[in-house]
Amino acid sequence: MNQSQTVLIPPGGFIMGTDIEAFYGTALANSAHAKLDEAPMHIRFLEAYRIAQYPVTNAEYAAFVKATHHPPPAHWKNGIHSPDAAKLPVVQVSWHDCNTYARWAGKRLPTEAEWEKACRGPDGRIYPWGNAFAESPELTQILTSHLTPVGSRPTTASPYGVHEAAGNVWEWTADWYQPYAGTKTAAVPKHKTLRGGSWLEVRDGTAKRYFRCANRLHAPPDYTAGNIGFRCVQPLPPGQNYAVHVPTAALTDYVKQHKHRNLTLIQKRALRNSIKDSGIALLLIGGGTYAYIVRPDVVLGAVTAGIIGLGFLFSAGVNFWRRWRAQQRINQVNSEHFLLDKNSDSR
Repeated sequence: MNQSQTVLIPPGGFIMGTDIEAFYGTALANSAHAKLDEAPMHIRFLEAYRIAQYPVTNAEYAAFVKATHHPPPAHWKNGIHSPDAAKLPVVQVSWHDCNTYARWAGKRLPTEAEWEKACRGPDGRIYPWGNAFAESPELTQILTSHLTPVGSRPTTASPYGVHEAAGNVWEWTADWYQPYAGTKTAAVPKHKTLRGGSWLEVRDGTAKRYFRCANRLHAPPDYTAGNIGFRCVQPLPPGQNYAVHVPTAALTDYVKQHKHRNLTLIQKRALRNSIKDSGIALLLIGGGTYAYIVRPDVVLGAVTAGIIGLGFLFSAGVNFWRRWRAQQRINQVNSEHFLLDKNSDSR
């Protein structure tokens, strides 16, 4: 792979992960379709690196198989891919296969943070191309395609010019799957993390969820599938210095404001729902009590209305508690030190 086929990702900070509140996450634009293992939104600083512009193709992988006698993907007939599949992303490769290829090529697999930054850019966008799932008929058509040759999805390129980051194949990363710091999401220590989203998600209607840059998936490192491939990171020559693209300090205030705005929205929704549920509860319980007093023969209906009213009263209490929790988080955000990568600084 030559330099023209890789993209330089400059050093600097970026927004990683997604803030999601279990009950009201969908009230937040960037939390729609998000999963709990993406939380919390945090800032990472990464040094410069080069990442492949496209996933590894069958033709590139075939050169590796020929040179090393590594077992080819199981679906290749007689150990050879079909001529018309040369530019398709290689699939049916395990994490071990991909890691071996990367080492043979003098490269490595990207970390989760490297993959997300290259896909998402520094501005925390939801999809590689922006914050809307489909901004044009062209994009919609591309996203509903089957497995396609690399380079045929230009509309889905990331801010850094990384292509195929959504809608072609899932991509293995170097990292073992584990929760972000400060969360209670269960780790799966024997699984490797996958990023991206594949053609298969279009068929089952989950593309809006899985094509998001922050989305995470995991699988055992020996797992293979027809919608999983990979791309590599190319080490930079020693001694090269690059200007910091986005200082982490500039992102800190932005993320605090973003979190504050989201939590305020959650507060407003919880208050509105609490008032509404309290009103319904009062109407049902009061109406049922009055009906029983006036018409003792409708006791069953009165009791039923009272029980339903108690359910709404409970819901009102939950909403009140959610509002209180949101206020506690607002207070915490005002003094929060956001998680940074181990190589982070205050630049």
